[in-house]
Formats: sequence, structure tokens, C-alpha cells
Amino acid sequence: MSTYVVSDLHGEAQLFHKLLDQIHFSSEDHLYILGDVIDRGQDGIALLLEIMATSNMTLLLGNHEHMMLQYFSPEATETEIRRWNKNGNTPTRDAFLTLDPESKMRIMEYLQSLPTHMEVIVGGIIYYLVHGFPGENVHDEVWHRPAMTDCNPISGTTLIIGHTPVLYLQEAKENREHRMAEMIHKNEHPAILHTSGFIDIDCGCSLEDPIKTLGCLRLDDMAEFYSFNP
Repeated sequence: MSTYVVSDLHGEAQLFHKLLDQIHFSSEDHLYILGDVIDRGQDGIALLLEIMATSNMTLLLGNHEHMMLQYFSPEATETEIRRWNKNGNTPTRDAFLTLDPESKMRIMEYLQSLPTHMEVIVGGIIYYLVHGFPGENVHDEVWHRPAMTDCNPISGTTLIIGHTPVLYLQEAKENREHRMAEMIHKNEHPAILHTSGFIDIDCGCSLEDPIKTLGCLRLDDMAEFYSFNP
């Protein structure tokens, strides 16, 4: 039995299934997904339904699931509607609207039930899992982006996050295009980032090919796995 953690699938079912094959994921294992299953890629709703039907997969709330909840709320504000519309929601929204009412209700109830963080003990180590960064409320935990030098505010734990692509932490905004072009030239891909305060596993499924990468960490031995298009 192994415990895995992954984040920010962003509708990339092919990369996700390729990763599951790579780690030989079985019913004896458990996979924690740190949010942002939906949006940008084409298969967000299909991935949500797959995760909902798989008892040994646990999803945490990401900012994109949070935006979807706000968008479809009867109390949705114009700001909340515009926010999701500006963040790659078209494939998710369109697929969701084709579903029957019962399926829509099941998905919304599932999203409403998702935790924003979770503590998991593997090999005597306490891992604090969260999409964005530990915070005082839902908004902070799904939206906050740390700096490279930020410390783990949850003492006694190893902090694992998603949400912020590792390249966004490693490179200043004005240098990213140059760095990505360099990586393409060298056939390199983003890798899981280990800092003194946290581990960032968002390797950039929201980025364009050939940089687009899905990273996965096995907590039992900290082995790293990567899925990307050839």
C-alpha cells in the first residue's frame, strides 16, 4: 500500500491516466488530489466524476472548484461570475450544463463537502495538505501563493501545496518566457520544488505543451513521478 499526492490536473485526463499507469495505482493505494481538477483542459467534469466514483481518491478544494461553487450559487455576484469566466472555465461549464439534474446536484454537493486542508500521517510524518497555503479561511487556503522563502506556519508538519506552478516561484515574471524556451530547447520539464518551508507539487498542467507537466509524490519514500506529453 502506497500513499500518493498530486495537484492541479486542470482537465488533463490523458496525463492523469498516464500517471496512474506509471505508479501502478491499485485499490490498495490512496491518492490525495490537492484541488484544481477542473478548467482549462477538456476533461474536468469527467475527471471529477471519476474521482467521485473512486473510494481511494480524496480531493481537496482548489480555487477553481471554489469558483465553480460561487458561479452556480443562487447568490452569485457579478464579480464571482466574471472571475470564473476569466479563468478557463468554458470546457468545465459546458460539460456540466449537458448533465442531467441529478448528476449536477451530485457534483455540487460533492464540491460543497470538500475540505480545504487535511493532515495525513505516513511513516510517522504528519503531512499538511492544502491547495494554496495554510490560512484562516477558505479564500486564503485556496488562493494564497507563497514566496520561496515562506516558512511552514503549521508546526510539526511537512507542508505540501499546489496552486502555484513551480516555475512561477523559481523565475521572476519577466524571466519566465526565456526560461521556458530554454527548457524546451533542452527537453527539460518542471520538477517538484522542495524549499525549507514547503513542497510545491504543481508542475504546470495549466501551462502549454511541451512544458505542461503533472507531478506526483509518493509519501512513503518521497519518490517523484512525472507525466507529460512526448
